[in-house]
Amino acid sequence: MNVKLILKKRIVLLLQVILLLVSFKANAQDDDTDDQDSLKKNTIHKGFHAGLFIGAYWANSSTAYLYDGYGFDINGQRNDFNNSVLYNQIVNVYGNANNDLIAQLLNVNHTDWHFTQQNMPINLKYTTTYIVGFNTRYQLNKKENITLNVNGSKLSVNGKFNISSTPTTIGFQTPGGGVKQNQFTIVGAEQRLMFQFGYQRIIGKSDKINFLLEGGINVILSKAQKNQALLNSDVNPQYNIYIDLMNIYNQPPYRYYSAKYLIGAGVGAFAGIGISLNVNPKYTVQLLYSPSYDRISLGYNAKFKLQNGCGLRIYYNFSKL
Repeated sequence: MNVKLILKKRIVLLLQVILLLVSFKANAQDDDTDDQDSLKKNTIHKGFHAGLFIGAYWANSSTAYLYDGYGFDINGQRNDFNNSVLYNQIVNVYGNANNDLIAQLLNVNHTDWHFTQQNMPINLKYTTTYIVGFNTRYQLNKKENITLNVNGSKLSVNGKFNISSTPTTIGFQTPGGGVKQNQFTIVGAEQRLMFQFGYQRIIGKSDKINFLLEGGINVILSKAQKNQALLNSDVNPQYNIYIDLMNIYNQPPYRYYSAKYLIGAGVGAFAGIGISLNVNPKYTVQLLYSPSYDRISLGYNAKFKLQNGCGLRIYYNFSKL
């Protein structure tokens, strides 16, 4: 056998083996790269995000009656008119015959004004207010998140009540023709702190902008902070009267009502629907409408009612990319 031919065949075989090994190694490296890229794609979205939420809040008016001036009796029941806090302050404290500040305010005689149940505030409502919070989420993957939010709001209540007056005049008057309804303001203030734990789902395949849905449990701490009657006079502003209706609950035997009826913790559920925008790998902006179905534990016979909110949320991604 030709030695040169044998040698040539062996060299060709060796080259084939080397090429095969190089090809196998290259394929293995490509597989490793693909696996790493796949792993990176799957893990790049995981991690802790935190940020701020700011928006508007519309509270249900079911607990606004707390600020209407009736108050509670010593048994914890809602007062009737004759025992109401507002009536006793206006008629017995500021309108007593010895020093009738109400008559001075209205510029009438002591006998020329009266305050009846028809003059009491009705239909009190919370005004639109702000809501701010610290919001966090843990991103499980590109679509799913576990959320934990702490949001707070300070609510205001406004209502109107009247004091009727019949100024003494000379001459004939038709019955009731001289009655004037002097309108004044009653206000309240309330604090709410909301702890939300839930799930957030990103809907869509875009890397930039998608829809989002979220929902979970809502725990609400509420506190009635202020309740005042404001009697301002355009005629005699030096006689303006500001009545602190909360002061009675700082006195015995009402003192313990502050904790029982004016501070409470309730539970509920929240939801959210909106748009999620990935500004860059570090920042995400979300615009959402966020209703909640809550039990605000103030007063008596608290019930579940719908609250509404909307706002802007900004997340910062703390995970390494």
